[in-house]
Amino acid sequence: MFEWLAVHEHLIMGIIFMVVLGPAVGNYACSVVYRLPRGQTPFERSPYCGHCGADLQPRDLFPILSWLSTSGRCRYCFGPIPSIYTVIELVCAAVFITYFVYFGISEIFILTLFYAVFVVILAAIQWQQGWISSTIYSYAFLCNVILYALYDGSIYGWVGSVMVTLVACLAAHRVACWYLRRESRPFDTPWIWWMVLLATFTPVQPQGGLLNMKALLVPAAVLLFYRMMPTAMRRWALVPVAAMALVDPILTF
Repeated sequence: MFEWLAVHEHLIMGIIFMVVLGPAVGNYACSVVYRLPRGQTPFERSPYCGHCGADLQPRDLFPILSWLSTSGRCRYCFGPIPSIYTVIELVCAAVFITYFVYFGISEIFILTLFYAVFVVILAAIQWQQGWISSTIYSYAFLCNVILYALYDGSIYGWVGSVMVTLVACLAAHRVACWYLRRESRPFDTPWIWWMVLLATFTPVQPQGGLLNMKALLVPAAVLLFYRMMPTAMRRWALVPVAAMALVDPILTF
């Protein structure tokens, strides 16, 4: 056992560091999720309670532990703290550990971490507010461009994948609106942008030469299925889509 620990010392130390760093970054992401829809930035003011406005003390800012120690309530006004913020911290911890084990310390590791944090923020804002932040989405998109420039030496395949998937999603959206007799406003639908983001990790034409059906059919099928779901259930469709967005870097790189 001691020999195994000695051989994997750097891996173990790295995982321990990620266990601390992941939730800490997730805690900061929670501030972005809360403040961005309210027209604020994380730098305007120190962390505060959204119910009573009391400034939070250091003991209130420990990721996960602070929420558990107060049973999910503010220490000062006892207002409920949404559990989604603890979920964000847990997801960031899992992503940091997984990406570290898979990529090690590298440029791809750093870029995929940035991308993953942006995806978590996007999903959390949409879960709470029902819309996608164009600013955060642009940051995630930029991370993908840089990733492909580093990994593939070119972004031509990446651009082709995005364009083909966007056309497929627009066609699926039009068909769904025609079938359901609804007004067609495709770019007001956040799910089109999620499908395009997923497509950035799927080359349209792989080495085999034929078109990759995942880039064409999967986004269109998901979007079509979403449009036909009851409105009350649509928010839950975000969970598997966001999970796919977090897993895709591992499958791609």
